[in-house]
Amino acid sequence: MIQIIRNKLGPAIVIIIGLSLGLFVLQTALDSNTGLLSGKGDTVGTIDGKTIDVRSFQAKVDTSIEAYKINSNNKNVDDNTIFSLRDQTWNQMISDYLNQREFDALGITLPKNQLQDLFFGADPYPELKKSFTNPNNGQFDPMAVKNYLDNLDKSVQGEDVAEKQMRWASFQKYVLNDVITSKYKALLKNAVYVPKWQAEMEYNDKEIKYSIQYVKLPFDDLPDSSVKVTDANIQDYINKHKEQYKQDETRKIEYVIFSVQPSAADSTKALKYVNDSYQHFVTTPNDTDYFRRYADRAYDKMYYNPLNLSSKFLQDTLGKVDIGTVFPVYFEDGSYKTAVLVDRKVMSDSVKSSHILFSTQTGVDSVKVLAKADSVFNAIKGGASFETLAVKYSDDKGSGEKGGDLGFINYGKTVKKFNDYLFETGKIGEVSMIKTEFGYHIIRITESSAKTAQVQLTTVTRHVDYSSATANSIYDKTTKFLNDHATAELFTKAMQDQNLNKQTNDQTKKNDFQIPGLTSAREIVKWAYGADKDAISSVFTLGDNYAVAHLISISPEGTGTIETLRSQVEPLVRNEMKGVALVGQVNASVALNATLESIAQKFNKQVAVGENMAFGDGYFNNIGFEPKLNGALSILKEGVMSQPVVGRNAVFVLKLSVAAIKPQPIADYNQYKQQISQSVAPRFENGFTEALKKTIVIVDDRYLFF
Repeated sequence: MIQIIRNKLGPAIVIIIGLSLGLFVLQTALDSNTGLLSGKGDTVGTIDGKTIDVRSFQAKVDTSIEAYKINSNNKNVDDNTIFSLRDQTWNQMISDYLNQREFDALGITLPKNQLQDLFFGADPYPELKKSFTNPNNGQFDPMAVKNYLDNLDKSVQGEDVAEKQMRWASFQKYVLNDVITSKYKALLKNAVYVPKWQAEMEYNDKEIKYSIQYVKLPFDDLPDSSVKVTDANIQDYINKHKEQYKQDETRKIEYVIFSVQPSAADSTKALKYVNDSYQHFVTTPNDTDYFRRYADRAYDKMYYNPLNLSSKFLQDTLGKVDIGTVFPVYFEDGSYKTAVLVDRKVMSDSVKSSHILFSTQTGVDSVKVLAKADSVFNAIKGGASFETLAVKYSDDKGSGEKGGDLGFINYGKTVKKFNDYLFETGKIGEVSMIKTEFGYHIIRITESSAKTAQVQLTTVTRHVDYSSATANSIYDKTTKFLNDHATAELFTKAMQDQNLNKQTNDQTKKNDFQIPGLTSAREIVKWAYGADKDAISSVFTLGDNYAVAHLISISPEGTGTIETLRSQVEPLVRNEMKGVALVGQVNASVALNATLESIAQKFNKQVAVGENMAFGDGYFNNIGFEPKLNGALSILKEGVMSQPVVGRNAVFVLKLSVAAIKPQPIADYNQYKQQISQSVAPRFENGFTEALKKTIVIVDDRYLFF
């Protein structure tokens, strides 16, 4: 039968499978954001017309991730950090392009002799100087730098050679970029020129003093219901402030989050696991086999200072109980726990020591290494200087340059054999030789911290986590919500339900990674940029959450729309309308002989006083930040009441109490020139990248890939 099918239906099956695969690929291309049919191909963006393909961009991101792992000493990088590094890489590519363009145009370079001075000169780069200063004389040691570079291909104390070289390459690149960029910044900063007339104006703005009387009519005195803000009012305001409300392309979404939390059954299961261990420890507290199988860490027999333990419960109780005590099950940091106090010993928890390392990790003859170590060891026992021989012979160049000094090492922070010698068998002042996986060490203990009670214990912990059954139950609940609210109208209506964990994000940008309530929401964002208005998503699985979203609106790049700007603009429009209403009330009540006092009485206010006010003040006591009030000061006439001034938060009616007090001209305005320069120069120095970005076209299509 199988043979008949093969013979008669074989070609048809091949055709069917081929068509199915073709349709599958086509559907994927149409539904996805990969850019396959969008004309983007493998391009993640362009910088001033220069195409950036996804492979070269990802290679730079991978380099950034590896550098982060090395610098942070953290091998595990979460999604949030990767997103941040990807964003940093993109921005750095833009900065590098703009910087190089400017450097080339201005002829800014780093000559070879200056490059040498940065690493080997009398006044090297600060970070380099800090790392390679001789502790004995406080002087920078260029030979130490040379020695470090000569040994970049050698491992010291198990250090990964590739990581060591990458760290140095990264540092070198940083230094070169920082120095050249500093030259460019200096050009910008020193190009600032302040003319005398500007300094004189600055002087007058600060020193001409005004004393006024005023009546303040806050907008809050009028209820919001007293003015009606229409969409036309909002649009008119936006049209008048187009530059202020330019924005990137955005999406407005609303979404419901269903968090997966451990159930009562999950908690009971975790409690039973730990309680079973507790019952076992009560009967056989010295069962080391059980420790090895169920304890949180290997049964290492290490001793720990109770104050350094993460458990506050154990910190508070370990000093009060006997050896062999089994702690009843307790709940801490989301976990059930039990512990056994195995032993207690009075000892130091940190020791200061020196060593001379003879490495056996570089493929050398270990017999010859041992012979060399023995020779140096015997020389020290014969009276030779430990420090001098450490500088000359130690393969650990970091400590060797300091006479072998390792500083204080905390208990448990080095390899076991080294740790055992420092804290168990070694004595202060004694010189010994031991072997570890790194090679032979000549060790001398020079100092130790005060001895305190250290404990040896084992713990069993079970975190209360949700089970697959619990997760499936929440998923079913999410799916039911989706099925019951599959239209925009039903979804928006459901957002009024107070029992739901619901969120709205008015301005979701295409490269956003986090949105309110969700720290890893990239899938929702990608969906929003591939969906149509009013679309309802499928169920998203986002860490410990399920979510369903509704795409409310799409705002293209440019001036924001009423929909996206309503929450920002509506209060401003309302205040403007209140200002107009208050001005109308003031004008209606002002007779020919009106005074500040009569206006104050009309509105049940007090006439306030402002002393020594200046046009250059940014903030007025009892008034706040009111730029229009600043502007009104210079046109006030003594004893004459002003027209109503509509400010940011109130309407003001003003009167100049006495003539403005003008200062005498001064002969030297350099102080004011310097003040202006110090205010303006940092804007050039620190804001040039953002300014230069406006001179090029940047197309960012990373969202299609990541």
